[in-house]
Amino acid sequence: MKKNVIALAVAAAMVPAFATAADSKVSGFADVLYTNNSDANISVFTANAEVDYAAKLSDIVSVRVDTDLALAKNGGTNYAGVTGGPADSAVIEQAYFAANVAEGVTLIGGVFNNPIGMQAQDVIDRHAITASTMTYDVLDGQTALYGNNIAGVAVAGDLGPVTVTGAVLNDIGLAALDKHSVALVVNATPVAGLDVELGYVTQEASAGNVTDLNATYKNAGLTLGLEYMTAENILDTGIAVMANYMFTPAVGATVQYSSTDGDTAVYGNDADTRTSVAGVWNVADNLSTYLEYTTDDKGDSTSSTDMVNLRFVAKF
Repeated sequence: MKKNVIALAVAAAMVPAFATAADSKVSGFADVLYTNNSDANISVFTANAEVDYAAKLSDIVSVRVDTDLALAKNGGTNYAGVTGGPADSAVIEQAYFAANVAEGVTLIGGVFNNPIGMQAQDVIDRHAITASTMTYDVLDGQTALYGNNIAGVAVAGDLGPVTVTGAVLNDIGLAALDKHSVALVVNATPVAGLDVELGYVTQEASAGNVTDLNATYKNAGLTLGLEYMTAENILDTGIAVMANYMFTPAVGATVQYSSTDGDTAVYGNDADTRTSVAGVWNVADNLSTYLEYTTDDKGDSTSSTDMVNLRFVAKF
């Protein structure tokens, strides 16, 4: 579930990975989605795409730019209301540099994916779940930039058993242009296959300060994830549980459950829940197919939403 583009907490490990590749690289994916939501009278095919550019500029500096592309109607009118993609034809998802400034110390600056939380932003980094968890929705709702992205500078240090990252950011909700958020992320791998992350980010308004503790365990074809979150102004408890098992390298299944609860107008008095069951078929190394059933239940009402999603993700 971890973000493998540039999770700040493991940036020190990511930068050397560029050195093993060519001096520059273009990659990305096409994301083709069919959604059937009878409650909203939706049965539609859509598509979004992403193109990523990465380059190692010197022995110590790398740079990356991720660009999200949107679907448009005749005449160029954006189709984001249906696709869920960016509201402009193309937007920056990430644009950052990473520099090994000292032994085990990496400096990162620019716009990058939010390092806090269990679930990745890009569909290619998820475990066959096409609908995001409710805990991810909380984080995404607090970051004013397109997607769950933030802007600022960070330093990641490899301290042996743990990696510690500190960041000074624009206020993640851009409550005011003279305000800043401070983030701290600690990653540890206490035993083989187990990755534990504790993240904390301050915020001037909206949700207030957010604390997130998550763990991911991998063993052979099994991946398990668990997340606990609080946000001082809107959320008492947010939890997410995920289990993915690949029966073969080509065929697998994922089950995910998440819940948010808080005594506020945003989340009400009773917990909202989301449950997803998905199957995955890796047709080839660069093409995956996901079929998922998702149900959302609003705790303070009798309303619920049931969706069936079919997704094709083709990578290059």
